[in-house]
Amino acid sequence: MENPMHIEQNKRVAKQLVEGLGAGDGAQAFDRLHDDLVWTVMADPAAFPVSESMGKASFANHIRAFLGALPTGIQITVTGITAEGNRVAVEAKSVAALPNGNVLNQVYHFLFEFRDNLVIGAREYIDTAHAVAQFRV
Repeated sequence: MENPMHIEQNKRVAKQLVEGLGAGDGAQAFDRLHDDLVWTVMADPAAFPVSESMGKASFANHIRAFLGALPTGIQITVTGITAEGNRVAVEAKSVAALPNGNVLNQVYHFLFEFRDNLVIGAREYIDTAHAVAQFRV
């Protein structure tokens, strides 16, 4: 039988993680990641440059570089959360001004798997066509 308290805790951690990715340099989000994390951006590598699986350090470096490239940061809002067992699904949206003058209005779906109250697996689904189009000069 699932422990409702455990599920609610995982939902809180997932929400803090996603919202933390848009706060400062992302450091508060990284505390919610297991050392054995595998974060995968679910996209075709031929169409989207960040389509890979990353460990915790690589993912943190990726986020820091991404946030550093945004002149005014990024606002990420969680719009829905569903959880079952050790898995939490999060829907979110973001808005960010880009250096080229475009605005990135992105939508996300994250599927997180938990171990020891930390995220050990993440699959990130985004609108890659929109991202590529907005980052073009």
